[in-house]
Order: sequence, then structure tokens, then C-alpha cells
Amino acid sequence: MKMNWKNMLTVAMMATVAISVTSCDDDDNDDELSAKEKTLQVVNKNFVENTLQPTYEGLVAATGKMISNIEAKDYEAAATSWKEARKYWEWSEAFLFGAASTYGIDPHIDTWPFDAASFENYMDRYKPATNESDAAILEEAIATGRSLTGFHAVEYLLFRNGAVRTNLTDDEAWFAKAAAEDLYLNACKLVEAWDGDLTDAQEAMLEEAEFEADDFGDEFEDAGFAGSRWKTVTAATVEIIEGCQDIIDEVAHSKIGAPYTGEDENYIESPHAYNSITDFYDNIMSVKNSLYGLTPSDNNTGITAPAAGSLITYSLVSAPTETAKVTAALEAALLAINNMPKPFVQNYKDAKVGLAIEALEALDSTLNDLKNAIGE
Repeated sequence: MKMNWKNMLTVAMMATVAISVTSCDDDDNDDELSAKEKTLQVVNKNFVENTLQPTYEGLVAATGKMISNIEAKDYEAAATSWKEARKYWEWSEAFLFGAASTYGIDPHIDTWPFDAASFENYMDRYKPATNESDAAILEEAIATGRSLTGFHAVEYLLFRNGAVRTNLTDDEAWFAKAAAEDLYLNACKLVEAWDGDLTDAQEAMLEEAEFEADDFGDEFEDAGFAGSRWKTVTAATVEIIEGCQDIIDEVAHSKIGAPYTGEDENYIESPHAYNSITDFYDNIMSVKNSLYGLTPSDNNTGITAPAAGSLITYSLVSAPTETAKVTAALEAALLAINNMPKPFVQNYKDAKVGLAIEALEALDSTLNDLKNAIGE
């Protein structure tokens, strides 16, 4: 059922009354909060538990499937699981603050463009499928590097010109599996750092990797109290918006803008899988999921009503004018990205690309107004 923003406002007002009286886990902390802070504390908690944690948990599941498919030499299935994992990662890019940045996970698994020439030199020089010494060298390079690992190494091995490669050499298959395993490890790190759900085997893997993380989940939910890097409850809520603005700016001015303006025509994300526009769209869906408090799903595209206890539910009451502009600009930006001709790698100079950049800039502006209203 579609709802206009006035109907959303009615729902939001009812939901806000409910969440404003919701008690938090720490009664002493709760007593020190203002009415606004109590409501925003619930917003922050719901953001972590309903949106952020399930996104990273989905990334773990998808990268695990990718490993199994590569092991089975089912490269069609591996390509499908790569796209699924890619979707969960792009859905996470509105909240790169915290663990993804602190532990260097974002640049490690998602540096692009992929240096294909250097990679081919590696494959000519090393034979990891049959030589243990070569395998050890490449395992270290994958674990510690940036430009020859991550999503785009696996992409390069599985795709060419948008089509799936089904004839990987033994050495290429070895590298694809090792890079996928590294993606899986780092996905587990993100879940661990945000206090999501991991199996005993995944916990043991992190222990073997000697990964110890701060508890970003509890810190975010306990913003404003001792032990949290977020000094106020409102500061944590504002960071949700700023995380959204960061990815909007990156999509507009780097991912789309760099090739469109001629600043760097080679700076194209996911060109081998022809997945660029899907990446951009999913990045802005990460904004929608974060603001609307949605658990990630392809079905979220058509959702117009925010989840109870979400940032939009709160702001529809506290800043209805600014919120209406944000929700309209968000849908306009998604539509503009979807209207760009595919594949992006062959159409990045199209006029509709410029229109998408303008729509993203407008969305960023509305979010700045909302951020100022909430931060007051």
C-alpha cells in the first residue's frame, strides 16, 4: 500500500509516542536523558539492530556461498553469489563509519579500479595452485594488500564484458577462492565489531586471525555515556545522516562524477561485471535503509512508510518540512540512477548521467537541512 507523506506523518506521530516511552536497558542512563534523547536512543538502537547488523550478516552469508561455488568450480553460481555479496556491501556503504573505517576494511576489500595489468603479471610469475611457496606469497598479498584483492579481484576473475567466465585456470580459481575467503573473513570482522550474530566456527576463525574489536554496537546504542566514542545521543543520530551524505557525495562526485566529467575516465567501479549502475543504486538504497530503519531487501525499493523507531519516523514529527523534502529527493535520486543507460562503462558521458549527479546533489542538500534540524 502506498502512502503519501501526510499519511506517513500520522503513522510517525503514533509510533513516536510509543517509542518515546520505551525504556532502555540501562535504567540509570535512561534517567539522565531528555525526552528527545530517549527517543533518539531508540532510533540509534533500531538502526544498529534492524539495519546495520543484518546487512553485515547478509554479507557473511553471501561471501560464504561464493567460496563454496568457487570450490565446486560452478562459476555461474559464483558470479551470482558475487553479485549478492556485492549488493550487501553496497547496502552497507551509508555506514562506513565505525569498524569499516577504523580497521581499514573498506579500502582493503573495495579498492578500485582493479589493476588488471599487475594482476596478470602476478599470474605469470606465481603458480599458487601447484607451488606452496607461491601460494604463501599470494596469501600474504591478499591478506595485506588493497589493489590486487577484494571484490574487484574476484570480479575480474569471474567476469569479462558483463559475461561470466567459465574457464578459469587452476591458478585463477585458486586466487578467486583465496580472495573470496578474505572477503568472508572481513565480513565476519564487521559483524563481530558491531556485535552481530556469528557461529562458533566464525568466532574461532576471528580468534585464529587475532582480530579483536571494540564493541561499536554497544557504543552506538549507549551514545552520550562513559565508554562510547559518540559523546551525545544526538551526535550518534546525526552520524547516521552524515554517513548517508558521505556515500551520496562519493557516488555523485567520484563513482559517477569522475568518469562523467573527464577527471578520470578509468575510475569506473565494477566495470567487468557491468554492475556499476547496480552498485550506485544499492548505495542510495543503503541511504534509504538507514533513514527508514529497514532491514536490507530488494523489496525495500517500493517501500514508502518508514519502520517504527526509525530516524524518518522521528523526523516526520520533529522536522516534517525537511523530512518531506528528503523523502522526495531520495526517490528522485534512485529514479535518476535507474534511468542511466547501461552498462555505465560504455555510457558514462550520457546526459542522463549528469541528471543523476544533479539529483544526488539535491538529496545531499535536503539531508543537510534535516541534519541541522535534528541537531538543534
